[in-house]
Amino acid sequence: MFDKFVEQAQSASKPFGEFMSINADTMEKLAEKQTSLFTSMMNDSIEYAKDLASQKDLAGVYETQKTYAEGIQEKMVSTAKETYALMTDTSEKMSEVFNGAFSEIKKFEAVATPPAPKPKAKAKAKAPAKAAPKADA
Repeated sequence: MFDKFVEQAQSASKPFGEFMSINADTMEKLAEKQTSLFTSMMNDSIEYAKDLASQKDLAGVYETQKTYAEGIQEKMVSTAKETYALMTDTSEKMSEVFNGAFSEIKKFEAVATPPAPKPKAKAKAKAPAKAAPKADA
């Protein structure tokens, strides 16, 4: 009996460990993406400042700003798509673990919960007694 209890406890806590593992992996990947994006944007900003300082006319300034803005937009869109894909993948993994945990709970529920007793058959109600005939006096 005690062995079953230990087995149930280990089985019940397994999904929480998987949740933590999935979350840690996702957070690590998100941190890498954000670090990469930030580093890239800083490098682009430095390059933009250098290019902007070397421009002699308004057309060159406009072209430099346009190129910089397009690059930033492209990086932001790309990072957003990658982040969305990562979060979707994480959501699917979490759903699988969650559904698996509920199927495990159903197995142990049958063992832990005794079947409900069958209700006793109800006695049928008797018809009311007939009134005694009146005596003629």
